[in-house]
Formats: sequence, structure tokens, C-alpha cells
Amino acid sequence: MNNQVSISTANIRGAFGAFFIPGMYTALWAGFVPYLKAKLSIGEDVLGSMILVLGLGSCLSMAIAGKLVETFGCKKVVLLASFIGMLSLAIVTMCSTIATTTAALFFFGIGVGLSGASANLQAILTEKVSKKHLMGAYHGGWSLGGFAGAGVLLILLKILSLPVNESIWGLLIVLFIAMVIVSQFMLTFGSDPNAKVTKKSKSPLSFHPIAIIFGLLSFVSYLVEGAVGDWSALYLFEDKGIVIEEAVMGVMLFNGTMCIGRLLGNTIGKHLTSKQVVVGGYLLGAIAMGLIVFLPGYGSMYTYLLLGISLAMVVPNLFSAMGEQNVIPMTQAVATSTMLGYMGILMGPALIGFIAHGTSLTVAFIVLTALLVVSAGISKYAYMLMDKSKEAEA
Repeated sequence: MNNQVSISTANIRGAFGAFFIPGMYTALWAGFVPYLKAKLSIGEDVLGSMILVLGLGSCLSMAIAGKLVETFGCKKVVLLASFIGMLSLAIVTMCSTIATTTAALFFFGIGVGLSGASANLQAILTEKVSKKHLMGAYHGGWSLGGFAGAGVLLILLKILSLPVNESIWGLLIVLFIAMVIVSQFMLTFGSDPNAKVTKKSKSPLSFHPIAIIFGLLSFVSYLVEGAVGDWSALYLFEDKGIVIEEAVMGVMLFNGTMCIGRLLGNTIGKHLTSKQVVVGGYLLGAIAMGLIVFLPGYGSMYTYLLLGISLAMVVPNLFSAMGEQNVIPMTQAVATSTMLGYMGILMGPALIGFIAHGTSLTVAFIVLTALLVVSAGISKYAYMLMDKSKEAEA
């Protein structure tokens, strides 16, 4: 036992930086989208196709992230991901044609995907070695970074009236320097150093039932988050009669309570099991989504507070579960869950748009409610399957 590897408070904070800083630079991309659309004089269809290429790059990098972390360690992969992501975003701001911008977005997607997957792997290792519940706060760090990045960019553009390209370049330089400094406190290893037996992955992804089921649960969770973020303002305006200036408040309330829930979620983790948080989160989320559909006007809008807090700790606990299981290599499990989850973000808004076009946004939101109910049942089965696998190995 004396040879057990331990980590310091600085290591825990360094892992937080792997979420916060990428959260900031991805927010810069979101803020640049309107400028890009105007500069290239393109419509939503072309822009959507370009963003799909970004998503393709992310999915490809997520597929190999686990193997890279396992081989080179967390610190090196996080730094590489940040370098690729920030450099390619800077190039995006300088591109003047659709072809060059799309190519740069592909590499930006690689950086973002690699950042997300490697950050989650480091977070799981930090939890395992420190024996603390940290995943919620780490995911909250990404959200907090998003708020910070958007806020700083807003100040530079609106208050100081600085050019958008130069503002983003300056922030990217500062953020990369910050990442280099913070990375000195990140984990150098890529697998649990205290494990009696470390299972090495032979392929980047896993098709084991546990990895697939938890990956599909991540898919649904991210699908709901993406759909709520993209369609709720329109839903509140057109279906609930909220004035257009206030319709965005639903999304703000959802994101705000989700961020707070994740930052404070470590306290909840001390009193509830991962299974209770996930199953209960899906059920409460389904109730909240149902109330959003059936309550009128402002009652519907303020229910987004409940939806955000209900789903806040679901995804963090799904990733923690992938680190706790010993059936398949952790890097494979996390890479699979991350990739499927990100596919949910990409497909969610489009799926809701397709359903709404054929029926209505109300029907689309009822479908989301049903998905959350089904996910509660599937998640209960998934944890039972994982418990049986643990008993079989014991």
C-alpha cells in the first residue's frame, strides 16, 4: 500500500483547467459564427453543412482519444488538443473562402473533440486516485468557461469596440499560455497507476454492451441538452406566447441551473449513488419536460429551472460509471461514450427540427419527454448489468 500513487490539490485544480479553458475557446467560436456567416455571405444550409464537418472532425478525434491518452498520458494529449483547437480557430477567422474555412473547421473539430475526451479521461483518473466525487464540478467548469468566454468576448466587442478577429486572436494567445501553465499540474499518466491489473485497449472504441448502453444514454442526454438549447426560445415564443425579447430566458434558466447543479453536484454525490442520481435525474427531467409542454406561458418558462437542475448531474455520473467499471478498458469506454454523446449534440437540434416540421414543436418536446422516461428504465438496467459484471469478476 505504501507504493500507492496519490495526487495533490494542484492536480485536482489542473484537471479543472482542462475543462474551463476549452469551454472558453469553444465559446469564442460560438460568438464568431454570425461574423463568419456574414463574411462568407452564406445561408443556414451551407453553414449547417460546414458545422457538420466540424462535428465529423470531433467524432474522429474522440474515437482515438482514449488510445492517445493511454499511450502518451493526460497532460500531453490535453496540450496537443488545445494547440490544434486554438490554432485552427485562429485560422478560421482568417479564411475568406468556404473551402478553406471548412478545412479549418475540420481541424477545429479535431481539437474540440480531443479536448473533451481527454479532459473526461483525466477527470475519471483524478476521481479514482483521489477517491473524491469531482466529475460534476469538472463538467460545470466547462459550462463556466463557456459563460466566461462569451462574457469576455462581449466586453471586447461591444464595450471596447475592438475588431472581432483581433479580439479572438488575443484571447486565444492568453488562453494557450494559461493552458501551458495549468498543464504543469495535470496528470502525466493515462491509466490508473494504483490498479492491480490494467486492461490495455486493443482498439480505440468498445462494442461491449456496457459501453454501448452508457454511450446511448450519453447520446440521449446530450441530444436533449442540444435540442433544448436550440429550440426552446422559439417554442416559448410561438407555442407559449412569451414575448420574443423574453423567450430566451428559458434557455438562460436551463443553462444557469445546470451549471450551478454541476458545480455543487459533488455534495450530492456524497449522499446518493451514481445509479440514484442518473435514474432520478432522468425521471425528474421527464416530469420537468412534461410540465414545460403542458403548463401555459410563464409557468412553462420557469419550469426550465427544474429541467436544468434535474439533468445537471446525469452526464457526469455516466462518465464516472465508465471509470468505475472493470469489465472493459476505461479509455475505450470513455471514448465510446464521448463520441456517442457528441453525436447526440449534433443530431438533437436536427431531429427536433425534422419532427417539428412534420408535426409541431409541442409534439417534438413530447418525444423528448418520452426519451427521458425510456432512458430512466434503460439506465436502471445498465447499472444492474454493470453490478453483475463486477460480481462475476469478484
